[in-house]
Amino acid sequence: MNFLERLKIALDTFRRLGGIELPDDGRSSKESIGNAMRSFSSIFGSVSPVIDFEMLKTLKTLWLFNPDVSQYVANIVQLGNPGHHISVSARNDSVAESAVERLNEAASRIYRHGVGVDGLLNQYLTSIAWSGAISSEDVVNFAGKRIEKVVLVPVEQIRFRYREETDEYEPYQQVSGAITRSTDKGSFGLIPLNRETYRYIALSTVENSPYAKPPATAAIEPIINGQKPIMENIRYMAQKVGLMGLVAASVVQPPRKPNETEAEYQQRATAYLKAVKNALDGNFSKGLLVTFRDQKIEHTPVTTGAAGVYDLNRISEEQVFSGLHAMPGFHGRTDATTETFADVVYYLLAGQVENMQRPVARRQERTYMLDLRLAGVEVDSVSVTFNKTRSRNAKAEAETEEIKQRSILERVKLGLITPDEAAQEMGYEAWASPELLFGGPERREDGRDSQKARLRLRFDKASQTYKVERDRYEIASTGESGTGNVFPLVKKKAQQRASN
Repeated sequence: MNFLERLKIALDTFRRLGGIELPDDGRSSKESIGNAMRSFSSIFGSVSPVIDFEMLKTLKTLWLFNPDVSQYVANIVQLGNPGHHISVSARNDSVAESAVERLNEAASRIYRHGVGVDGLLNQYLTSIAWSGAISSEDVVNFAGKRIEKVVLVPVEQIRFRYREETDEYEPYQQVSGAITRSTDKGSFGLIPLNRETYRYIALSTVENSPYAKPPATAAIEPIINGQKPIMENIRYMAQKVGLMGLVAASVVQPPRKPNETEAEYQQRATAYLKAVKNALDGNFSKGLLVTFRDQKIEHTPVTTGAAGVYDLNRISEEQVFSGLHAMPGFHGRTDATTETFADVVYYLLAGQVENMQRPVARRQERTYMLDLRLAGVEVDSVSVTFNKTRSRNAKAEAETEEIKQRSILERVKLGLITPDEAAQEMGYEAWASPELLFGGPERREDGRDSQKARLRLRFDKASQTYKVERDRYEIASTGESGTGNVFPLVKKKAQQRASN
């Protein structure tokens, strides 16, 4: 057996995992970048999205100028940013507190156009609502060893190129008049974007396409082909509304002159009609009508001919709201409904908003981690968590939450789940003080005391800084008597807010 045969046997053995044979190249399928995905301009060599760039420009225009799409985006932002927390995990308290100081300094700096990080999160939610993606870059200040600011890169300018050798899509920016400095073949006109500082995060995609699918794509056709013509007709009718409604004037034709050709006569008659129209327009604008006896005036109230416009426009708007995944009630339409139905619809919207919050949180975590690395503050993780979306019925939800927490605590005490699993069911990362449950020091699975420090920070909108929720020590009874009248000290978690 020669060397090549032995090498083949070794490779075949490597590809088998527990008796399962794996593909030679790691995958057996091929990336679908045929005619439907390739850009028809081979000079750029970029992958064309399923949702084309012209549609993205249309959506951006609708967000800026269409009342329904603009209100849809505003609703997402208002519900999606009720405030947020961050959790910093580090090897000790000193590192964690250094991270807090650094993050507070960065929070007010990274987006100065919109009052710091709070405005940046609003921009991220806005971008996801109309385009379905976040596209931003962290600008590094090497001298200051920090993220100087975060810039938004227009989503419609992003192009992806597929690299077969790495089986990955690489992001580029296409700017009018810009020439890339890259020497890569086929990248003329595209600026390569750095993978460490730039991020494109899609809320949803069409199969394997790297481009985001905007949430409101289904609303474009009802707006362009339905709502727009209706509104144009309403504007036309509004211009025709006068003191007498819609006016029609019958005019006697002028007599034909001797030896006048048909073409000359028609031209003179048309000019006469225009002159009469201009004269009547001037009279109507002043509230006075003066005509010759050969002119007959008839009028019709505009409301008589427009009785069905409201119903027609309502049908068109309902199609638009369906395309926006929204309900008429959230856009100020006063349709009668029940409280139960209102709750269902609200929670559907809240679920939609929570889904959009996740890519926003992941993007902000990446910015904070890079800023801390530049500062030399080595932390294990930074986690961004949005506060709970505002409730329609706070009392009922509080009662439900109390019952849920009692059930979770009972399962912890019975040993069915761990404290950390219970904390995650309640919406937290980990149980901060298990000793309150079991009366002993917090132990790791390997039996050693946990030494890692974790700080939970609440973003205060008034001061635009993070506030630390610290632990404090209180004297509390454990149910066991101590020496004399002294009870053992128990570390008790309290939501005491104190600035770092």
